[in-house]
Amino acid sequence: MGRPRKADKSLFGAEKYFKKCQLRAKSSLYISTTENFIYYKLKLKGTQYMKKIIICNIPMKKDVDNVVYRTTDLSLPTSDKPYRYPINSFLSETATADDELKIVLLIKKDKNNFYEKNTADYRGEIAEICERTGAKVEFTTIETAFAQDKEIHDELMGKIVDEIETDAHILADVTYGPKDLPIVIFTALRFAEKFLKCEIDNIIYGQAQFEDNRVVDSLICDMIPLYCLSSVTDMINCDDPEKARKMLKTLLSL
Repeated sequence: MGRPRKADKSLFGAEKYFKKCQLRAKSSLYISTTENFIYYKLKLKGTQYMKKIIICNIPMKKDVDNVVYRTTDLSLPTSDKPYRYPINSFLSETATADDELKIVLLIKKDKNNFYEKNTADYRGEIAEICERTGAKVEFTTIETAFAQDKEIHDELMGKIVDEIETDAHILADVTYGPKDLPIVIFTALRFAEKFLKCEIDNIIYGQAQFEDNRVVDSLICDMIPLYCLSSVTDMINCDDPEKARKMLKTLLSL
């Protein structure tokens, strides 16, 4: 009798956590107009400024398309101006003079060195946004070799965590870069949320459709549900395989 009660308790805890993640994904309230989004972002009373850590992968490819990102999510307003980086389209509409932005650029160094121009392009976009909105900004870069081995992954994970300050609000853009980067970033975010008292505000991905190697449609997407999905199995405590399957499906149906 004791073991089923433990499993039920675990399911209850996982359900609460999953709902919390869903609510956090919609933690900002935005009002739509016919031409753009007028937003009101909820902040803690008495807060004089908001420290935001922006983590963004810099692409290694030669040409990064400068496009207008559309949105179907009221919590992710985007600019009607073209941007190379989807998170900058979002920041263009949401950054304020109360924000202190710490930009952490993740760079994979390869022999082509296209990342150098792409980094300069990112800095240019942010400079324009901050000049217009009054937001304060500082930059840091994390450079690692373009290689897929444990040492590189461990190094990158450690360096990302070192740049995250306690009690910060974190936004990440996982659009570009090799496939190991989102996994490392998700792990770093989980650490920051659990041990550094950080809030994960947004995880952004720019979805694109191509014709003749050019973007013809681009959509900004919220990856917070995927981030939450990575921790669902950790919340299930059950020794019975079939019960575990049912518990997982219950969570996914929420």
